[in-house]
Amino acid sequence: MKHPGRQLLPVLLFLLHAGGMCYAGKLENILNGVNPFASQPTKELEWLVEQLTPLEDHASPEQQLSIDLLKMRLYAIQGDMEDALELLRHFDSPSIPPEYRVRAYTIAIPIYHMLGDYISGFKYLNKTQLLLPWIKDPSLKLIALSNAPELYIDSGDLDKALELSLEDVRAEEAIGSPIDLCGSYDNLAGAYLRREEFSKAAESYRKMIRYCKTASAPLFEGMARAGLGTCLQKQKQHQAALKELETALKLVRDSGYRYGIAYILVQLANVHFSLGHIDQAQSHLDEAMPLLASTGISPQHTDAYALQSELAMYRGDANSALEWYKKKSAAEAQVMDNRKTVRIAQLQVEFEVKNKEEHIEQLIQDNRLLALQKKNANQRSLITILGLIIVALIIILLWLKAKRERSYFKHMSQVDPLTDLYNHAYCYSLAEERFHECRRLKKPFTVVVADIDWFKYVNDTYGHAAGDKVLQHIAAVLKNCLGKHGIVGRTGGEEFTCFLPGMDISQARQLVENCRRQIHPVVDYGKSIEVTLSYGLAQAQGDYNTLDTLVRDADETLYKAKRNGRNQVLAHVPRSETTEA
Repeated sequence: MKHPGRQLLPVLLFLLHAGGMCYAGKLENILNGVNPFASQPTKELEWLVEQLTPLEDHASPEQQLSIDLLKMRLYAIQGDMEDALELLRHFDSPSIPPEYRVRAYTIAIPIYHMLGDYISGFKYLNKTQLLLPWIKDPSLKLIALSNAPELYIDSGDLDKALELSLEDVRAEEAIGSPIDLCGSYDNLAGAYLRREEFSKAAESYRKMIRYCKTASAPLFEGMARAGLGTCLQKQKQHQAALKELETALKLVRDSGYRYGIAYILVQLANVHFSLGHIDQAQSHLDEAMPLLASTGISPQHTDAYALQSELAMYRGDANSALEWYKKKSAAEAQVMDNRKTVRIAQLQVEFEVKNKEEHIEQLIQDNRLLALQKKNANQRSLITILGLIIVALIIILLWLKAKRERSYFKHMSQVDPLTDLYNHAYCYSLAEERFHECRRLKKPFTVVVADIDWFKYVNDTYGHAAGDKVLQHIAAVLKNCLGKHGIVGRTGGEEFTCFLPGMDISQARQLVENCRRQIHPVVDYGKSIEVTLSYGLAQAQGDYNTLDTLVRDADETLYKAKRNGRNQVLAHVPRSETTEA
């Protein structure tokens, strides 16, 4: 009698094989209708990943690459950056076909950008550009080109960003893909917005909305409406801005894009505040703050903190307003440092690429020299000597160039590019040493914190270019009056800090009064802009253990000067003296 299990075994094997073929067929049917290198609307992408994930065990290596690309893009949209970058490792190898590598890089570049890893962002942008000659798919080429403008915007190279955005839009219009045009106009509108060309930015966002709706891409349509709302708000069209932003919030909420939701909530809060809707503004800010806390510091943080400070002042809560104002100043300083970091990353990667190209060129020259040596035996010795001299000169020139570049990078990391004063980090590192030296020698050490009065009004009324002129004028006066006696730095958007080692508070006050006499109205396009500052002074004579505490007292004194009417100099009075008085 035969064992029943042996009779069933062939049947089970047949069923397993048939089941595997069924899964493989289903997988092939789904992927046949999908271009993994193109952009898909978010809802379609979610459906594809949901259908393909259970079938991965039956995927071929090429099918697995397509699935990983779709998953990587969905993770990026949903904000799961670590999971997306984990998948990047599957593609970052010369053995992977160029199309898959380029598409993975185009997903990774904006992720590194959002995470603040700008060197990696520019390195993958460079890898993408090197692979483009091997890419046949025109849509993929255009997606790759569309990555560059946003990085150049954050590095401050707005002319380059606009040039690349316009080139991308022209190329996309020649093909006519709505989803790709949606992304291209996003870059163009962003470049115009950062250049404060609000009418052109608004027109670009309207075109983006039209193409995103045609492509059934609600997330991108929502972000386009958010951008349009921002432009309308900048143009004082508050009701129109409110309508666009409310529509945008609904679309982006449905897509679950956290950064986009936070951005729109902050813009809505600003519009409601402009319209006098205080409760609605506070409600939107309260919802936005936890979302912003989960992202890196961005201009949205400075806008949110500034509005929180204004709302606190509106409620009469001066202490809360001061705390939000300090957070805003710290965020502004970090945003400025981030922009410098982006620029340095761009220069560093360009420098490394150029060095590699020069190295390759040097090797080519060496090979030519060797060929000449073989061809003409009589001139071998002479050519060898000449070759060594050329190599030595190239090395010397490269060394000198690298030395200049290092000096430039060092300067960039220490100085604020707009005012040529020390930046926040370097200014404090210098002051920390001098503070402890004065404390050890029992010498006085005075801090002066100065803040431009009504600077937001100057920017809103005369424009940011005029605001930059005001900052440069104030910086020049402070550097001339106080720089020769101590350390002067720009430590916030419109805030300056001066550290005066060995100088007591009365001497410092005389210097500050001299500064005030040298500050005159700034003329911009025939318009005279009155400029005043409020100053807070605090002195240490061995009675402060840390520089931060001394700066805090000077900062609080500055804020008291602001409350007392601005345009004045106040010195910090220690509590013991107040009590005796």
